[in-house]
This record gives sequence, structure tokens and C-alpha cells, in this order.
Amino acid sequence: MRKTLILLLAVLGALLVATPVATADPSKTVTISASKPVVVYGQSVTLSGKVSMPKSGQKVDILAQPFGLSTMSALSTVDTANGGQWTFVTKPTIETTYQARWTSETSSTVDVKVRPAITLTLVSRHGRTGTFATSALGARLFAGKVVNVQRVTSFGTTTLKRVTLDTNSKATFKVRLSHKRTRLRVVMPTSQAAPGYITGFSNVLIVRR
Repeated sequence: MRKTLILLLAVLGALLVATPVATADPSKTVTISASKPVVVYGQSVTLSGKVSMPKSGQKVDILAQPFGLSTMSALSTVDTANGGQWTFVTKPTIETTYQARWTSETSSTVDVKVRPAITLTLVSRHGRTGTFATSALGARLFAGKVVNVQRVTSFGTTTLKRVTLDTNSKATFKVRLSHKRTRLRVVMPTSQAAPGYITGFSNVLIVRR
């Protein structure tokens, strides 16, 4: 009985040694990078990378995880060019994490942050007082959020007032123009733009008296 048990254990050990273990192929890789880490809402970003097989026609899946979602989902599929290179242009509407998948291999992840699109326009000017309009655009409304109206000089910026956006993410306000040439901009800080967005800046508007 003891000899039989020893023989069975020996045979089992030999089988375990002989059975091949499935391992990832270290020679197969796919990479990903973004042309810029931050975009303004509505702008494009180019994702690019390379697979380890240097030939065209390889299928690469682009995966995306927008802010607020817990998992990656398929966004698109692209073909590689000669050399195994691939590119894909996309417009993230909110902070998004991207990843590339080729065969069974996945790349590291890359994050692209998004700023709200802030506008600033002159509505009218009467003497030394200017009336201005601002708006904030994103994938959601920014109703009730506060933006800072700043004067821009060669020495830096000074916040003149804080304005609350209405239900349409817009506001109209007045500013006293104390110089012959006033440069203004509107800033929505991250504390107001979040979640999913970072600080947004309007164009710098030059007003002459």
C-alpha cells in the first residue's frame, strides 16, 4: 500500500512538472500617449501608440472611462500603420482615462483633463462703465457656480468681482473701467468647475475708453 502511494505521488509530480504553464508573452506590448494632458471643452486630443508587431492592419481597441464611471468601455477600433503605429483623435467632454488593447494585451492608462469653455464679451460701454457677458460650457450646466472677473496687467491679475452664473450657465455684469485700456478675463476655479473639470479661463478682452 505504501509503495503504491509513493508511486502515485511520483507520477503526479512528474505530470505537474510536464504540464506547461500559460504565461503572458513579454514580447507583445501596446502603448498609448496623449498629445496634451489638458483640453478645453470642445477641443480634440490625439491619442497614439505602437504595438510590438511592426506591421500594418493590426486592430487596436481604444477604451475610455469618463469621469464618474467605474469601468472602461470600448470607444473605437483603429488599424495600425507600417511599423505598428496607431493614432486616434477624440473630443473628451469631461475628464477621461484612456487605454489601448491589442489582442490580449492592454496598455497603461493616460488621463486627459478638461476645462470648461469660458467666454467673455463686451455688451455695451457708457462712459467709464462697461457691461459684459460671460458663459461657461461643458457636458453639464454650471448653474449657481461662481466665476472671478479679473483685471490682467503686466504685473499679474487682480480679482475685481465674483459673479454667479444663472440657470443657463451665463451671467451679465458691470465693471468700472479705470484705465485707458483695460484687459479683463473670467476664471472659473477648480472648486467651482469640479467634479470632472478643472480651472477654466476665458479669452482676455481688451477694452479702450
